[in-house]
Formats: sequence, C-alpha cells, structure tokens
Amino acid sequence: MDILKKIDERLRAGIEDEADALYVLAEVRKFLEQQGLKDDYEHLKFHCDWAVHAELRGRMAQRVLREFDKANIQLRAGINLRDLPSGLEREIDRLSKMTYFETELSQFLQKHNLPDLRLKRLDGWTHFLHLYAQIVEGCPLVMASQNPAASVEKITVHFELAKAPVDDEMFYKIRWVILDKNGLTGEIFILNSFSLKPE
Repeated sequence: MDILKKIDERLRAGIEDEADALYVLAEVRKFLEQQGLKDDYEHLKFHCDWAVHAELRGRMAQRVLREFDKANIQLRAGINLRDLPSGLEREIDRLSKMTYFETELSQFLQKHNLPDLRLKRLDGWTHFLHLYAQIVEGCPLVMASQNPAASVEKITVHFELAKAPVDDEMFYKIRWVILDKNGLTGEIFILNSFSLKPE
C-alpha cells in the first residue's frame, strides 16, 4: 500500500490517540524523504523529526533555538514577552503555538488530496496538537556546541491537561521550558482546548 493511501486511511478513520498522530507523522516524514520534499516543508519535517527522536540538534532545531535565545536574552534583562520587538514577539508566538507546523501540515494534506484534520472533528487541529505535545514532551531541542555564545542550552516542551472539563471543553497547556547555560529556567506557554463531544 502506498504511503499516501495509508495516511488517507488513518485520517478518514480519525486521529484519536498519540499512536494515530505518530503514525501519520511518521508516514508524512517518509513521504517527504522519498519524494525529495523536505526543503519544501521545513517546519513539517522538523515536527515529524521531533516526534520520533529523543532529542533534536539539527538545522531547524538550531533555527528555533536561536529565536528563543534572542528572546531569552531580552527577557532576562527584564523585558516582558509582549514588549519584545514586534518581529521577534511574532516569531516566538508562531513557534510556541506551532502555527508554522499547522500551516505546512494543512498545505501538505491539501496538495496531496488528503483529508483535512477537521474531517472527523471541527477542532481537528487543537485535538491533534494536544496529542502531538504529549509525543514530544520531555524530548529537548538542544543547542549545538558550535554556538558557544548562545544563552540557551535547551528547550523542553511539557504538557498539562486541565483537571476537569468546562462545558465539554477540555483545556490544556503547552509549556516551553527554556534552560539557559547558567542553569536558570524560564517558560512560555500556550493554552488551548478541544471538545469532548466533537461534531
């Protein structure tokens, strides 16, 4: 069975748990590699790689870390996140909300006539994201040793599910915990939710 057919079948059946999400990402990663499309979907490939590795040090991981490093230097100096230079604040916002990942995954599915994540549930992306965050939880992005000037040593994602739903919505928090080279930590987090009664 070809890779796109496998992805299609899994998406049509629904992404219900971490195993489903991981399967789709592994197959997408395989397809990108086989078709020579890795450079066309840099963020998608990065997130697929992150899902299957205990830690990441590659080129895209370094790009992400450099952005957080720029922010970390200013945050340590007492600047609030919302007061970062607009371009940097926007970039940190997109990275921490995984907006680039969502965009490239959606483009990939559309280009290859595959079902959208909303096929089975209107909150398809936020539901998928909560599964993805659990897959990469505790798998750090590690700053390469050839960048000794960086203040950040590594970033680790942590996932927290609310203790109880609110009106059939389950809220969750994705925390990006930044460890700098002085052993100090800081974090940026996002809040999101998915329905316990998807349409």
